[in-house]
Amino acid sequence: MTTDEAAVSPSEYSEQVLKHFFTPLNIGEIENADGEATVGDPRCGDFIKVWIKVKNDIITDFKYKVFGCGAAIATSSVVSELAIGKTFEQAMQLTDDDVVTLLGGLPENKKHCSLLGIRGLQTAMASYVIKENHRKYRKRLQEYLAMGYDVEDSRERIVQRMHALPQQARILEIGTGKGHLAIAIGKSGRSCTTIDLSAQEQHYARLNAVYFGVDERIRMQIQDATRLGFRNETFDAVVSAAALHHIEATEAVLEEIIRVSKENATLILADYNDKGFAIIDRMHRNEGRRHGVLGWDRFRIQDWFNNQNMAVRSSEDDCLWILEVNR
Repeated sequence: MTTDEAAVSPSEYSEQVLKHFFTPLNIGEIENADGEATVGDPRCGDFIKVWIKVKNDIITDFKYKVFGCGAAIATSSVVSELAIGKTFEQAMQLTDDDVVTLLGGLPENKKHCSLLGIRGLQTAMASYVIKENHRKYRKRLQEYLAMGYDVEDSRERIVQRMHALPQQARILEIGTGKGHLAIAIGKSGRSCTTIDLSAQEQHYARLNAVYFGVDERIRMQIQDATRLGFRNETFDAVVSAAALHHIEATEAVLEEIIRVSKENATLILADYNDKGFAIIDRMHRNEGRRHGVLGWDRFRIQDWFNNQNMAVRSSEDDCLWILEVNR
């Protein structure tokens, strides 16, 4: 029994609290759960493990095991009752105040217990979102692979070109997308800053990074590549893969890359070759979309660097051309 528990007598609990304490709902585990979480409250030593099942964006089942005081058990029971049948949007709006209200109130020193179940629910939902996003991510990679584009292998080849960089090197990526390249950099043990104009793309990239456990190595920022918000000579390396063709003002981007990179920095720029564009175009057509090309081709980019008196080495894999520039 905790100090807080000893300070509360049963008469201070409402009828609803006692009901959920003596006959808690939905206790147990779920095998092959869609989302799960373990959450604890250091103030009283209580913790909860939650499992959820999800179908068509609706929480169809919620099971939990809780270690704690009577209030922690009662509040967890109420959260399970509230969550089942809710859509994700509805469940995310649940608060500890909803729990306290349904229980007819809690003693003041027990109100923090109402957060335990809510935090468990929200963390389990986040677990589901991360896993579901990864499932879609893997499905997309397999579709590309079936068409002849090994996305992961291409990204790994780019990362390998940075092997001479020290682990603490400051790396900038232009064009986050779904996070393929930034994650590959993170897996190599390095950190990077990645910029993109799309908050939605970075949202999915962040979920992917969390899944792979490299999110702490990746700093994501919403920025325009033609007007980077970094000081001159900030980065030891600048990389970009399959992004430049989206940007019409290619020269402005190249000028910014030169400005923010240090002297002797490593610059690695890659984009689709003819085979790559054919695969991307096919993927977009299958989805009822069109894939536009706005930026310069590799030959114009290479000429631009040559005109800056910078040595450029050009190579190609199955679906990408790659330019390595000595700053």
